[in-house]
Amino acid sequence: MVATAYSKRRSGRVRPPALALITAPEERQPPSGALINVILEYADIQQDLGGDRFILRLSTRRMKDAVIKAILGRQAKRLADVSIIWDEQEGEIVQVRDDAAREEPLFEIEDERSEFDTFELTEAGLAYVSRYQTGN
Repeated sequence: MVATAYSKRRSGRVRPPALALITAPEERQPPSGALINVILEYADIQQDLGGDRFILRLSTRRMKDAVIKAILGRQAKRLADVSIIWDEQEGEIVQVRDDAAREEPLFEIEDERSEFDTFELTEAGLAYVSRYQTGN
């Protein structure tokens, strides 16, 4: 009886907390053919880019459609990240955009200033403007 009483006694040592394993972020797979086909077939958002080019995406409501979930299964979550630039005249995909694959969010990307960002009138242009502002 004495042996069992001592075996249940704690040793008084405090165990250090278990450390969590640090894993590298999971690398995203490129969009599958099935995912691209679903966007081409069921896209309900079309943004006109001009020149017969459009950005095709699915709305949140459309992503929850049972037919789409049945086709894609677990990949249906990726629909929020993927869009397609479609050329209507050529009838082909120009680019598949995967925003989840970006290392930095889109809103943090700043365009560099270009020499084309400024506008200056030449002397002839200034003369033209001043001539028509005075009514001559």
